[in-house]
Amino acid sequence: MSAAALRPLLLSALLAWAGAATAVLAAPVDEIRAVLARELVDPPDAQALARLAAADPAAQGARADASDAFAAALQAIDRHARHFAAAAYRAPQLGAEARSGIGARLLPQDGRVLLDVFQGGPADRAGIPDGARLLAIDGVELAGATADEVAARLRGEEGSRLRIAYAGADGRRRTATLERARYTPVEVELLQRGHLPVLRVRDFVGSITRPAVLATVAHLGRSEGGGEPAALVIDLRSAPGGDLYEAFDLAAAFLPEGTLLGSLRSRAAPPREVRAPGGAKLDVALALLVGPDTASAAEVFAGVLQAHGRAVLIGGRSYGKCSSQTDTRLADGSVLRFTNLEVLLPGGQSCSQRGLSPDVEVDAATLPRLPELLRHARARLAAG
Repeated sequence: MSAAALRPLLLSALLAWAGAATAVLAAPVDEIRAVLARELVDPPDAQALARLAAADPAAQGARADASDAFAAALQAIDRHARHFAAAAYRAPQLGAEARSGIGARLLPQDGRVLLDVFQGGPADRAGIPDGARLLAIDGVELAGATADEVAARLRGEEGSRLRIAYAGADGRRRTATLERARYTPVEVELLQRGHLPVLRVRDFVGSITRPAVLATVAHLGRSEGGGEPAALVIDLRSAPGGDLYEAFDLAAAFLPEGTLLGSLRSRAAPPREVRAPGGAKLDVALALLVGPDTASAAEVFAGVLQAHGRAVLIGGRSYGKCSSQTDTRLADGSVLRFTNLEVLLPGGQSCSQRGLSPDVEVDAATLPRLPELLRHARARLAAG
């Protein structure tokens, strides 16, 4: 069965979104336990279900930590499960949401905070490079500050200004004044043109990511006065997941029709094979940049291409989540997200708990440095 044919069967979202809002003020615990007992990809332990009932926020009175205790009990059953209050839920298929800020994600690393800069945001417009180390905000030095403390200092009203100090790859201290603004991250960014184009895929959104990649490669071919480029780098270092079937469909764009993309293991049925459909194909040498933030749908995409020898993986070991979550609306309007599928890569193995091992592994200090990763990519692609 093709990925396109499977898409309507399930509401699936592969996400490693640790920052998701999980407001649990009142949870229909009996209903949640019944759903998990019936549909979780692996049968839950009866004692764990009993502990979930004991952690029911409604039974905890006014305890301030009741919601946290319930979330912990839920994730002891399924580490990727989340319960969303009706007002806090946003369907993952909607893609990136408009945000207000400086247009960068914070990447903690060895006591430092690096910036993952979104194209089109205030930081990008100010010329702040990807991987820049954040040193100070409004004159306050950040040495020893946690990512949460840094994030709190970066927050502010839209239109307000702040002054930051940062260091780029050369280590020199620079300053910039930014105005907090509303921006919407895009799923596919063109980072570099030329002989080795670089695309960054931040998210796999149904019917958006694959067409965006194909359109960008076609645009590169037209702008260079010829066909599609001979080689391509796709940066997945900031890709925490998204839609499983979009990941399969994008992988299929690099593989012949009928190629096995993987299998889906569920509670209710034997594993189902997913095979590449026909359609537009990209005949380019391919390198994928991966790391600890590469998860879920991004790992499936990379794992499929690595298994078939179609792409070389460069960077660090990925997160380790070859599973799919589905969102179920409960009787009170809240939403339970739980694991309903395990994805088996073409070799029959899952990447869950272990991640993908790159073909060219670099250390943590090198991983944020795109020029050094591209040097490895050029060497491996040239070697065939």
